[in-house]
Amino acid sequence: MEKIIEQIKEWTLLSKLPKELEGFTLQHISRQEGTKYFIFAYQNEGRHRKLTVLYDAATKDYLGRVTIGLTEFCDTTFIVTSLDALEKILLEKLRITLQRMACFDVNTVESIVVQKKILTWQYEHMLPKRIADFELFIAPNEPLRIINGSYIIIEYSHFATESNLVIYYNIYRDEFFGEMRICRTPQMTADFDAGSLQELEEKLGKRLVATLETMQCQIG
Repeated sequence: MEKIIEQIKEWTLLSKLPKELEGFTLQHISRQEGTKYFIFAYQNEGRHRKLTVLYDAATKDYLGRVTIGLTEFCDTTFIVTSLDALEKILLEKLRITLQRMACFDVNTVESIVVQKKILTWQYEHMLPKRIADFELFIAPNEPLRIINGSYIIIEYSHFATESNLVIYYNIYRDEFFGEMRICRTPQMTADFDAGSLQELEEKLGKRLVATLETMQCQIG
């Protein structure tokens, strides 16, 4: 790990990275946490979006970790095993990755999600912008693709306590389901399991407000 850190510190690209890019601000990190060494990040604080570049000694990989709201996942584009390969990927893909994080692009949505009519679902207009202290962060007209074939289609977030309610659609199972996080601790719920938008709409109508009000009580 010490050898890798020294190579990173001598990496000339770090001094050439733009301070601002596509609405994101550069943060030099240079910090080790366990097997991970965090190199730098680009963050858009106002929109709760961040791309972090790091090295993980456990897997011997360089990684790009995407954070949108309270959701984090690795962008497979940036998984490489050498600093030279990472530099090549960054030069080719950094700007477009930040562009896609900053602005929704319908062309990146898989056809099955479009065919499911999630993006044009009229119930979106029925979703309150705020319930208790939770704000609507992700809506069905701009779903967020994450990993394992899942899209976040609805998310209500309480950023101060890192708590949220997320409704997913999984393209492989062709089903909707929900998950709660209270202070970042996941809590499963079957209240929003559904096989169709119509069924999900009925369950949201019955349980959405009550669920978020209960979560509000849990976080105080």
